[in-house]
Amino acid sequence: MKKLFGSILRLGTGEAVSRLASFGLYAYVSRAFGVELLGIVALSQTIAGYVTLGTDQGLRMIGARLVAKDASMAPTIMRHVLKKRLISCAVCVSLGSAYALWGPVPVNARSYVLGFVLAVIPYAFSLDWLAWGLDHFGWLGVWRAGVGVLFVLGAVAAIRLSGTTLLPITIANGASAVLGAVLLWALWHFRWQSPQSESQYQNSEVANQLRWGAVLPLGMATILNLMFNNFDTVMLAAMTSTREVGRYNAVYKILFVIFGAYYLLMQSLYPKLSRAEGGRQARRLMIYALVALGAFGGCISFLIAIWARPILHLVYGSDFNAIYLLRLLSLAIPLDFCAALLGTVLVSRGFDRAVLRGAGAAALCNVLINLWLIPRFSAIGAAWATVISYGVLLFVLGTSCLVQPIFLERARSSGAVETVSTPA
Repeated sequence: MKKLFGSILRLGTGEAVSRLASFGLYAYVSRAFGVELLGIVALSQTIAGYVTLGTDQGLRMIGARLVAKDASMAPTIMRHVLKKRLISCAVCVSLGSAYALWGPVPVNARSYVLGFVLAVIPYAFSLDWLAWGLDHFGWLGVWRAGVGVLFVLGAVAAIRLSGTTLLPITIANGASAVLGAVLLWALWHFRWQSPQSESQYQNSEVANQLRWGAVLPLGMATILNLMFNNFDTVMLAAMTSTREVGRYNAVYKILFVIFGAYYLLMQSLYPKLSRAEGGRQARRLMIYALVALGAFGGCISFLIAIWARPILHLVYGSDFNAIYLLRLLSLAIPLDFCAALLGTVLVSRGFDRAVLRGAGAAALCNVLINLWLIPRFSAIGAAWATVISYGVLLFVLGTSCLVQPIFLERARSSGAVETVSTPA
């Protein structure tokens, strides 16, 4: 337990600095230049997020899982991960660039969306997953904090010097991504790398677990999971205006500060869950954790609902007519807490396809409800779609945890255990 809290603290410090810096940039942009420009930045980051996950295709989680089990195979795992990331990066950056230039994107946002998409290229070379799998949470925290702070400071400084807004933000984003990738490779070369030794995994076993057939289901799950989280931003941009995009994202960024703090716990638990044995005690512990997290998330949601107006004024200097929007989206907090725990447990135990089913159901629900509600209610409709989709995700993941043997001792490989019908 002491090591777990130490991991959370080390990773959490860097993550908190990164998220607060990004959040500060949003507040600065909205106060100085208005909600419409904030919408353009949010849209650019959202589309770049899809390109990033398409580049990764779940390789980050699988690579970290394999390294956590056997660190001596890190060089072999790195070769397989890098090769696949470069292939998927070429495809996804091309598709993202085409969407930025010719897709349903507001004309005043096209060039900036394109800049954020191209800034994904350095991510293909990033070794953040390696630091994660090796339990180097301190270095991972420093890396995240450094990238976030460089991005924000570079953007603000360039805005001040140039007198323009969006171009400096776009350039600063790309520069921070390049420097972040270089830093992690330097750490691997000078501090983390050790001679390969005898390993329980053969090269063929690593190749088998990183084959496209094993990678793509998890990659699709992560993309679908992002879809139900923020595809409403893309749809709002296509069906309304950048002002509505900015109003919606101003509220959602507040929630993501909360979600980000919680995800630190999940990320710190992930390598440990990958190594953990199962049993009745593990099943009981997960049930207690779900109840506690649901109650804790409900309390946070209640407090946000009460203080919605002061929170918006404190952060942005205006409520953007988004008080009801913030209260409504806060209902997703307890649902997200429980769903994130179930998803982390399933992936760490090798049940990637169960997460794919949950994310697919939630994403489909989100898109269909958004198509119905956004033309009628704009950002409010998108908020309702988000809350309902979280409920669907939680239901599907909870059902998967009940019917799959996730806490059996041998429940480590999705290909080996998904045919077992013993209840959890």
